[in-house]
Amino acid sequence: IPFRKEKGMLRHKGFKSLQELSSFLASFTPSDAYYSSAYYENPSFEDMAGKGWLGADLIFDIDSDHLPTPCKNVHDKWKCLSCGFEGVGIEPESCPRCGGKKIEAEKWVCNLCLEAAKRETLKLLSFLEEDFGFPPSRIEVVFSGHRGYHLHVSDSRVLKLGSEERKEIVDYVSASGLNISILLPELGKVEFFQVDFTAEGWRGRLVKAAYSLLHKRKEELEELGVPERLIKTIEEQRENLLRELDEGRLPKASRKFWENLFREAVKLEAAAVDTVVTTDTHRLIRLPGSLHGKTGLKVVKVSHERLPDFDPFTDAVAFPEEEKIKVFIVKSKPVRFKGVEYRFKAGELVEVPLPPALFLLGLKVARLPKQAGG
Repeated sequence: IPFRKEKGMLRHKGFKSLQELSSFLASFTPSDAYYSSAYYENPSFEDMAGKGWLGADLIFDIDSDHLPTPCKNVHDKWKCLSCGFEGVGIEPESCPRCGGKKIEAEKWVCNLCLEAAKRETLKLLSFLEEDFGFPPSRIEVVFSGHRGYHLHVSDSRVLKLGSEERKEIVDYVSASGLNISILLPELGKVEFFQVDFTAEGWRGRLVKAAYSLLHKRKEELEELGVPERLIKTIEEQRENLLRELDEGRLPKASRKFWENLFREAVKLEAAAVDTVVTTDTHRLIRLPGSLHGKTGLKVVKVSHERLPDFDPFTDAVAFPEEEKIKVFIVKSKPVRFKGVEYRFKAGELVEVPLPPALFLLGLKVARLPKQAGG
């Protein structure tokens, strides 16, 4: 994508070598760069039918926009364009006052948002490696440069999968349509039944996630959004439930209790992925090593070992913080780069290190001084 967006995206380019690609990027200097997850006989053909589709990698997109983090109630807001009603947090599909569908959303991304996206990425990695058996060497994790992470699975077993087959994989990792009664038919029917923490698939995952929930403090359960009545029952029966589970038995309790607990366990264990991205067998995805045009952050590969400690606002910074520029603050939004938090008020003219300055400018919450009055 060129910096002058009116020129549109330059597509259908093919390169015979990495050096040829590097030379093109150096001369064209795009604001954003993408590549196709699909393989073609003739990648430079403009006619999609003539490209000769050979297959596609399995791509996942985890975007913090879709995660209900508490920080969204602080930095995100929305407005109904039909009646003017306003709210904070994730925008609803329709206005709660008038039912209108035209919702204008103002979104932001902070370190808490990206921590939530990273947790989802780690969960997805667990599914891909443990449940599907993909070796780590076949799974590439990439920070997108803005709101989350991309996972690329390059394996001959997924190459020819169609959209429907890819949708089945999405449904599995996101627990879409998961029926707890089928997985655990013994719930509430017998006094005790044996549980196997090593069971494969969702049966084992549910038991382990429920066990984890029973170990959490009341404050942690509240933060996860567990219903108050269920928290009260957990608090009252925690000791007995954990004792029996430690002995490999699931004690008899009301079926409703177990269903409610396992419903929360599903939420804890499932990975939130974008279905549209994964099911698209011609998907364009950001090129690792390029820059994100809205943030100035690098689209960077992250090793599996490094992922738990990866901090995009430190590890994906592309420009030197020693260089500073003056910017005019349009909207007050907090940013944190390399452990330093910056808070500015709208209307201020401030001198800021280059990385946070580019982040603010690219996301249009700041302008260069000469643009301040424009």
